[in-house]
Formats: sequence, C-alpha cells, structure tokens
Amino acid sequence: MPSAASRKPSAVAEQQLQLEAHSKGSMVPLDGGQRLRLDGAVDFWPATQAWTAVDSDEQGAGTTSMLAYLVKARERAGDPVPEPEPIETSRRLDCAYCGQPAGLFTGREVYPDRVDLHERRFWVCWPCDAWVGCHEGGDGSAPLGPLADEALRDARRAAHQAFAPLWHQGEMSRSEAYEWLAARLRMPVFKCRIVWFSVEECRAVVDAVAALRTSPPDSAHRTGSAAT
Repeated sequence: MPSAASRKPSAVAEQQLQLEAHSKGSMVPLDGGQRLRLDGAVDFWPATQAWTAVDSDEQGAGTTSMLAYLVKARERAGDPVPEPEPIETSRRLDCAYCGQPAGLFTGREVYPDRVDLHERRFWVCWPCDAWVGCHEGGDGSAPLGPLADEALRDARRAAHQAFAPLWHQGEMSRSEAYEWLAARLRMPVFKCRIVWFSVEECRAVVDAVAALRTSPPDSAHRTGSAAT
C-alpha cells in the first residue's frame, strides 16, 4: 500500500474537510459570506466555485481540487485528516485497480453531504479513490458490482442519465428498455446492468441512446432480439 505521503488524498478526507468534521478545521465567512477562508489556507468563492491559496499562487475551480489541496496541506503540516475504521464483515471484496482488499463503510463516510445515503453501505478503496454501493437486502454488504474510480463513476453516471429517461418518460417500460439496450450492446439481458459496465460500455450506452433519439419515431420501441 502506498505511504500516506505518496498516496492520492482520499475522498473521505476531502469530504471531512468540506463538512468541518476534521479536528482543527475552520471556515471563516468573509465579504458578507461571498468568500470563505478554509483552514486559513484557501479562499473559496461558493458562487463561482473558484479558489485560491492564501500563501501561494496555486488556484483552481471546484471543490474537488480545492479539498484535495487542503488535504495535502494538512499532510505537509503533519496533521493529516484521519480516515474512518471499516465495518467488520466476513465478506471480502478486492479492489479492481490495486488488488488490495476494500473496506466496508457507511454512506456517512462516502457521501456525508447526502443524508439519504448515510445508512447505506459502500465498499471502498481509499488509496484508489474507488467505491461501489451495496444491495440493501441481507446484511447490506453485497456489492452492486465492481469498485469504480472517479472516471468510471462519471461514465456510469452519464450512462444512467442518458438511459433512465427511456422508461421514466414512458417511451418504453423498464424491461423493454433493458431488452433494447442488451440487443444494442450484444449481451444477455441478465448481464446488462450499468453498475457492471466499463467506461467503454458506458460510452456505448450514451451513443446508443443518442442514436435512438435521432431514429424515425416508429423505431422507438424496436427492441430487437437480445443475445442469449
């Protein structure tokens, strides 16, 4: 496992900073709340998502890069943001990126700003910034699929956003939509789940839906025959 000094700052550390859950963290409103000074190290403008370091010329846009900078600053100061302890479980899931065992955590650690996810469980590999949610049944530890890093999470999110409206807007039923997608991707219907898809397969979902949108109206429900 990479050393604390060399590994990528974990998502949980960034989120802990965001919610001031770390010790010695601070958030001071300036300019009537239009600017926030975080940890005395960064000035952040929420309206534009722009940030700039107080003691250097480093700057950027977006909370992800800003919080990553703050995590590194804490590490350089010898005061790293602590990571939570995993939930004990007999189940094992290895990270698809580094091959090391992932840990089981609650949504409170992964998405502390999403109260609706606090009781859900996630398998996480913090060094690889990769995670996946769990099925809600049983003991709550069965993973929905393999762990996904940021690029794959973004790709799956884009695929869901493109695909879900097919049945949400009544163009097809949910089962018809999956039959259609499985046929387009040439895979069995039972394997056609976006949470199992690679980046390339997610892009294929987006392309397939885009092609469907431009096809003649009478072809909208033409599902074809899925592979078996």
